[in-house]
Amino acid sequence: MRDALLRDLSALPYKIRTTVDARLASPMLVPGAIVINENDDVWQVWKQQIRAADAVWLIAPETDDLLRKLTESAVEQQKIIIGCGSRSIQITSSKLATYQVLQQAGIATIPTFTLENWPKNAGEWLAKPDDGAGCDETFFFRNANDLATWISSWNKARSYIAQPFQAGIPASISCVIHRGRAHILSCNSQIITIKNNQLKFGGIIVNGMREYWTQFEMVANKVAQIMPDLAGYVGIDVIVNNDEVIVVEINPRLTTSYCGLIEATGANPAELIMNTLTHENYRWPELEQNVIELHV
Repeated sequence: MRDALLRDLSALPYKIRTTVDARLASPMLVPGAIVINENDDVWQVWKQQIRAADAVWLIAPETDDLLRKLTESAVEQQKIIIGCGSRSIQITSSKLATYQVLQQAGIATIPTFTLENWPKNAGEWLAKPDDGAGCDETFFFRNANDLATWISSWNKARSYIAQPFQAGIPASISCVIHRGRAHILSCNSQIITIKNNQLKFGGIIVNGMREYWTQFEMVANKVAQIMPDLAGYVGIDVIVNNDEVIVVEINPRLTTSYCGLIEATGANPAELIMNTLTHENYRWPELEQNVIELHV
């Protein structure tokens, strides 16, 4: 994902700076990347790099408030942010808060409960970290009794939420949002399996759900309208069940799908995003809808 974004930005007239973990290979497209070593104060390094930039594009998980804290650091330093505002990041970093906002807006979503007040209804259940990203530590239970037993034995259960398992096709919407309007980049199907009672993310088929373009565009625009400071690239995870599009969660950052977008769209997605956020009334080109498989 990092290298895909750097590739696309390198084709544009910008000077790029980035950081890299010392345990990883430095990106070839950005000579002189700032190496972060084990004993470095990583937050101090990031703040210094934000201070030196005119604009920042932050890629971080919502977990432990990482993305929100980085965004607030950029706001404090009055930098242009190629991404979402703090308020929308705060909401979308919590699955419970996201559910409440979607439900209040009348957008189809999955009922979400704390593990203190879940209704113990019959049927299959999922337990997820409230601030988790993707399928990380997402557990599947065939019935309420199994979930109840797990809650009593799992020492991190207080930070989890419960959702009834929703049948259907796991999918996602890759879009660019600006001022309450969403532009669709691709409509994707997700490769998700259940192994040892845990959800596993195996990859994504970019534009694997392109026949749902119109429906996904309607959903993305509804989401854009209820969170005014969603901006830049946003990934919306959904489940399609009998042609109903049900929103699962909203990712206020780059997602895996980005890696296949240049081939899927026939355009430079970073250029589309930058132009949408910085050019008044920017007119989008007609995008290709090629199908690209990405496996992890």
